[in-house]
Amino acid sequence: MANGQQLAAENLKRFESWSEEREAAGDWVDYIRQGQLNRTEVAAECGFAKSVLRQNPAVKTALGALETRLRAEGILTPSKGERSQQTQDEASSASVDRRIVTINSRSEQRVKALEEQNAALRAELLELREQIKRYRMIDDHLAHTGRMVRP
Repeated sequence: MANGQQLAAENLKRFESWSEEREAAGDWVDYIRQGQLNRTEVAAECGFAKSVLRQNPAVKTALGALETRLRAEGILTPSKGERSQQTQDEASSASVDRRIVTINSRSEQRVKALEEQNAALRAELLELREQIKRYRMIDDHLAHTGRMVRP
């Protein structure tokens, strides 16, 4: 029975052998999922558990180095941490633009509501001024004649 170190070394050899086979076949695209190598498929083809890719330091390092090389060659897309500052600035700018549009939209809605309210108040004011005019005429007539005018 092999001890832990021997098993770890054997798993590293399996991974390196699998990597060399993929390099020779040039079929990396078949193993890509969400911008990285598909861990489940890699582990299955290497004949060990998926946990080996996380827990075996040598295999973990080899996998990281392989993915870094594949990113440099343009086979894998850049990871979230490797995205350029420009991409982050663009995303931030887009977020700010969305907030500005939202704020402007709210402001426009508020201005429209206030303009409608203002128009309604102006119409009411005009009507009240007409009523005051009529009541002044009636008041003047009563003051001069002492009699009510029929409408």
